[in-house]
Amino acid sequence: MTFLQLLTHFPGIIPSILLGAMLVLWLLVILGVIDHEHFGPDWLGGGVDGADTAPEVLMTMGLDKLPFSIVISGIVFFWWLFTLLAVALIWSWLPLPAWIAGSAILIAALVASVPVAALCLRPLKPLFVVHTSIREESVVGKPCKILTLTVDETFGQAEVVVGTGHVLNVRVCADVPNQLTKGSSALIIDVDPKTKRYRVEAYSA
Repeated sequence: MTFLQLLTHFPGIIPSILLGAMLVLWLLVILGVIDHEHFGPDWLGGGVDGADTAPEVLMTMGLDKLPFSIVISGIVFFWWLFTLLAVALIWSWLPLPAWIAGSAILIAALVASVPVAALCLRPLKPLFVVHTSIREESVVGKPCKILTLTVDETFGQAEVVVGTGHVLNVRVCADVPNQLTKGSSALIIDVDPKTKRYRVEAYSA
């Protein structure tokens, strides 16, 4: 079976479609159309470290401090990889009807992908730890650079320099209409204690 057949035939087509959707979403993130925390549950917004809202299974596996987009992307990638490997290596050896064998491979690959994704993603946790003291005491009043194409009341991301040159990515919002776009300079003027988003306004040094 060729690689193209693995991608376009059951069972490989199911995780392939999901992986394609994730790639499109991350392309939009790179282009600044959306931010990586704008889709899926807001696990980082429910408390200082997100543990108040993260599912218990994620906390058990050490994934509670990672955004939903990161976790689901890792699981989908390994689900896709394990499914294609299983179809290529053991599909012909399974004495079962195609739909049963395919379903069994999908389930087994999904189960295997979760702990493997957890093992690979856990080292990223320090990158997403919310340092409340830095954010609330040192970020408000500082200039920042907008990273997304637009900023509105519920959407936006920016980077701000804190401390001795550390660059911090923060979620921001602004009153609309506004002229803020990717690369614009803005000033952080306040923080919403519930959403942890920083309100910004246009700023010229």
